[in-house]
Amino acid sequence: MKKLTVLGIETSCDDTSVCVIRGEYGQASERPEVLALDSFSQETLLRKWGGVVPEIAARNHLAKIAPLIEQALEKANVSLADIDLLGVTTHPGLLGPLLTGLNAAKTLSLKQEIPILPVNHLYAHLEAIHISEEISYPYLGLIVSGGHSLYLLVSSPTEFEILGTTIDDAAGEAFDKGGKLMGLGYPAGREIDDRAKLGDANKYEFPIGLRQSGDANLSYSGVKTSLRQFLEKNPGVTEDEQAMNDLCASYQHAIVGQLKLKMRYAIAQVEDKGFKDLQIVVGGGVACNSYLRKVLTETYKNVSFVLPRYCTDNGAMIANYALRTFEENQIPFPECLGIDAKGRYLKKSELQTKGQ
Repeated sequence: MKKLTVLGIETSCDDTSVCVIRGEYGQASERPEVLALDSFSQETLLRKWGGVVPEIAARNHLAKIAPLIEQALEKANVSLADIDLLGVTTHPGLLGPLLTGLNAAKTLSLKQEIPILPVNHLYAHLEAIHISEEISYPYLGLIVSGGHSLYLLVSSPTEFEILGTTIDDAAGEAFDKGGKLMGLGYPAGREIDDRAKLGDANKYEFPIGLRQSGDANLSYSGVKTSLRQFLEKNPGVTEDEQAMNDLCASYQHAIVGQLKLKMRYAIAQVEDKGFKDLQIVVGGGVACNSYLRKVLTETYKNVSFVLPRYCTDNGAMIANYALRTFEENQIPFPECLGIDAKGRYLKKSELQTKGQ
């Protein structure tokens, strides 16, 4: 089978990322070769705002996308004429940033008549496991990121069935918004993880949302409210280094504890469908969290985590997903110039259909 060279572009939020990979297309393909991966993070720029500002993020994507594409092609030792397929995130995400990446892909397509494959970056988060490991279908997937948290039964690169999702905030939002309440910088997840290693996770008690729901749905609004109320009653905690470490450990324990609990219900759902001992795959930015990795690995068997460098939004997962779904989802030139982006995607009726 002919190997394809794919250029992946990711601009769904605040990370601008471009990757060139080469490999056989399709779900039965071997692990692809990552020829170049170049990214630019806006964390430092957005820190003073305490979060992502869509207009600022889009402007920075516009400034960085062309140099990153040029740099990635140079590192991969290929030219634009060598690219067989363009993979680009089209949903879900912030509309301005998404359109920046999509318009860059269309410009490249127009120049060399290259087909484009629109990518759902949620699916790409999970399928990034195939860059480093050989995982068979079906598998049980958990996506934990700044904007999404959900359990999925993955039957193929284009078949995703939702088992449970958050009814309010995602796990990553709970980390960042909780960190803001504690006076930590943005993004707060990494600092909470680091501080928690020096703290006592049982020092303070925070609630686990939907504990008695009997399903795989998540809720993080309650734990944030509980943290705010705790800080109002104990304002001196943020001025004591050890108390802050304990607070971070306890708060993180509640966030991860819910993911651990709800995994049990997700497993029960797939077992009811006749699937036993499925491989568990965890991806998304929060999958970098060391405590989450420890807890899930110790609690459940057959757990695989996407490599940290492919957990956050990155071009490699986009290029990889485009390669794996080439036959089903690629749109030829010039029809691909009509592709549009959409900010929202998480509707159960859509998630239970084939993913494009």
